[in-house]
Amino acid sequence: MKKVLFPIAFLFVFLTGFEHAENLEITKIETTVIEANHELRYDFEIKNNGNEPIKSEFDYPGNQPYGIELVVKPNEKLAKLMEIEGNTEHQKMRPLGSGSRGFFEANSESYFHVSYQIKNGADFDKVKKHALDSSLLILDGIEISVEFPLKNIK
Repeated sequence: MKKVLFPIAFLFVFLTGFEHAENLEITKIETTVIEANHELRYDFEIKNNGNEPIKSEFDYPGNQPYGIELVVKPNEKLAKLMEIEGNTEHQKMRPLGSGSRGFFEANSESYFHVSYQIKNGADFDKVKKHALDSSLLILDGIEISVEFPLKNIK
């Protein structure tokens, strides 16, 4: 029995991304539609309510570590208005840019932003209206550590 439980426990820890993800809380979201660039930008303030910093634990043999990444996953209404990446099984909006410190300080807020391409001809008012019809994924390497449905954030 021990031979079976140890690999399962090890696999669970490996697949869940960084530790203490339960200490993260979105404290502020701002969305901006930049019409000249056909860009939807999200600005997030995320608080680490824990007593330890949260950093990426992802490691691999390459030279460009992925680390912590924020991605907005659109739901159906928003996806119809945005440029969507092809050749993937995941619904991904075409990214235009992002910025962050790459980790979460203990007991403090961190600031992140991500921007995505709006489809040509899309109604900008509808994009703004449906911008929160999505979820924020916080990734550690290729693993989803936390998913926040944005409609539920006040």
